[in-house]
Amino acid sequence: MDKSRLEELRSHFEAVASIIGEQLSRANPHVISLVAKWDKTDLVPGLSDMDFRIICDDQTTVDDWVQIDQAMGRIHLEMVREHPEWNRINEHTAGAGMTVAEVMNKNYYNPEYAVWHLWWGQREWLDELSSYLDSRRFGYSDEHFHLTRFLTYYSPYIHGIDPGHNLGALENKYPLHSRCWHYFAPPMLSAASLLARRNLPSKREALAWLRDNSSVAEQVHAVFEQVDAHYQTGELADPKRLKKFEDLLFTAFEQIYQPLCDSIRNVTIDLTAPREDIKKQLAPNKREPLEMLMEYLRWARTRAGRYRFYLNAPEHFSTTGLMQDELVWVRNLTKPVFDILRKVLSNQTLTPQQCLSRLSIKVSSVEQKAISHMFDMAAWSEGAELLRELYRGSIELYPHYYRVLDRVLVQVAAREGPSHGGQAK
Repeated sequence: MDKSRLEELRSHFEAVASIIGEQLSRANPHVISLVAKWDKTDLVPGLSDMDFRIICDDQTTVDDWVQIDQAMGRIHLEMVREHPEWNRINEHTAGAGMTVAEVMNKNYYNPEYAVWHLWWGQREWLDELSSYLDSRRFGYSDEHFHLTRFLTYYSPYIHGIDPGHNLGALENKYPLHSRCWHYFAPPMLSAASLLARRNLPSKREALAWLRDNSSVAEQVHAVFEQVDAHYQTGELADPKRLKKFEDLLFTAFEQIYQPLCDSIRNVTIDLTAPREDIKKQLAPNKREPLEMLMEYLRWARTRAGRYRFYLNAPEHFSTTGLMQDELVWVRNLTKPVFDILRKVLSNQTLTPQQCLSRLSIKVSSVEQKAISHMFDMAAWSEGAELLRELYRGSIELYPHYYRVLDRVLVQVAAREGPSHGGQAK
């Protein structure tokens, strides 16, 4: 692909971000910034989508978030209808939303903040966050996050695990993109962050750090060759070369695993155990309940608009696989949330209704219907048309479910005490 075509494709990222940011802020003036995971050098033209997060001011209410979510779905739908050439970038709506105060609150800290980059709007809060992150000690939350992610990816590449959506003429390049940028770069960013004892801000910087510090340099060089050539390489059409490339990437996990274990200082688990046992030790996350509830709530703010977008997308935009993928978040926002409440309430046998009652949260009839509907969706197992019907029902019901989750966070924060209201400045 010639340079001018690549630059044209690269310009689409800025165009999409500008439209979303400007139209969202017009729909609700509390929207002040749009950030995304990965900086501009990490996005591969024509093959990367964009993982946006919406940042709002501290006066944003529950009603505002519901309105922002609705606007997000409408904006995305209009873009897909008018600009099919942006289909890949517009694979999904913004994944999460937070206020500035929530981002700065030390009790809601998330290592993901390090890879946030501004794509539209105000920068001052992000500069302040960056200063805090630079001064913050690399600790338990960071180690747990990165070690868990590295071990999640630790395996030979699993064929079929990462299907591409709405790729158009570049679909043939996606298998290489998936191997390099989705299933090698993220765990290697975690590996580099653990070894460097700081959260590195981009895939390219993390891979360069590994190369420059004599870790898995051969594999990093091979990945950079693929990405910088926009995957126009011999591996693109030769299955044997592709398999050899896959095998090379997997050796990076094997080579770097023991140095990673040796770098762990704060996560107190048996790192001499087999990897699957270590993953089990990490699974019962020791992060604070309030921290985890905020993690879920930020995702909960941007779902119903996505449902509406998928259900009304034009024929040139494929949604079947995307709606199935979205069930991951339906399931994350149901049972795990109430598992946290059972932990808070020190009773593992409570039903969702009993959890809410013991937190003195009154639930209306429509909110109860919304809770039941979300758990029904989480239990879905087959039938594409049934899934569509469940999503249709969620468009109106989901905002009521989100309102319940918001009250849950408020009540748990009050229960945890005043120390959980401070900001991480």
